[in-house]
Amino acid sequence: MNSSAPKFSNTDPRYWDQRYGVEAFAYGTEPNVFLKSRVPPAPKKGAKALCLADGEGRNGVYLAQLGYEVTSLDFSPAAQKKALSLAALRGVHLHCLLTDLNTYEMEMSQWDLIASIFYQPVLEVRQRHHQKLFEALKPQGLFILETKVSLEPDERERYPGTEALSKELSRLEIVYANESEQELNEGTYHQGRQRTAQLVAQKP
Repeated sequence: MNSSAPKFSNTDPRYWDQRYGVEAFAYGTEPNVFLKSRVPPAPKKGAKALCLADGEGRNGVYLAQLGYEVTSLDFSPAAQKKALSLAALRGVHLHCLLTDLNTYEMEMSQWDLIASIFYQPVLEVRQRHHQKLFEALKPQGLFILETKVSLEPDERERYPGTEALSKELSRLEIVYANESEQELNEGTYHQGRQRTAQLVAQKP
């Protein structure tokens, strides 16, 4: 990216348009390793999956390959253009919805699976989404999350560990929780050691 390009906050879609507005896929075209290890095939025809901040679509496309009807959310037009291109390349359909997750409201009782992979909003937005997950998921529906964890006191609010995240998801059954150092190898921007929180939660 041109170093003279304007600087935006990573909560601004223009930040992501700059990152995604190149030919290479910023985080690669393969699904997140944790998501791939934990997500089941679609339980039935018409099972619906929601991907929060799906970016260039690598995770949403993978879920579509598993048989889910996928809604891929992002607020970057550049990202969604590439997501649709990847879906076409893989021969699957991806419903891309250009929306600002800061104000997005999840549909109630609609989702068999909700994935949140390195979607790291500010505290108030994250907690609002987590409070809505119980109503948004169908019975037995799954929520799969991986996110960056920071041990720096001034960053913990935005990048908390599994203990804080599990409390926010208390209405769901925590099936799996792990906080540890991971070796990331996902495109240009996820390379090397990173502490992450990994969670799988289910609606009873």
